[in-house]
Amino acid sequence: MMVKELKPGVLDGRTWYYRESPAFEIDMDKIEEFDQMFEPKEKKVQPSQEAFYIISNSTLN
Repeated sequence: MMVKELKPGVLDGRTWYYRESPAFEIDMDKIEEFDQMFEPKEKKVQPSQEAFYIISNSTLN
C-alpha cells in the first residue's frame, strides 16, 4: 500500500500495519443471489453516455 503524508514527518519512527476491511471480502454466490431479486434489464447505450465520453476525452490545446 502506498500512502502520502498530508503533514510532513507524521509517519516518522512509527510501525504501521495494513488490515483489509471485511467489507472487501466478496462472496460471488451472495451477489448472484441478490441480483436475482431484480428483473433483468435490457442493455443499451444512452445518448448521455456518448456525450459523457466526448466531454471526458476532450482536451484544450
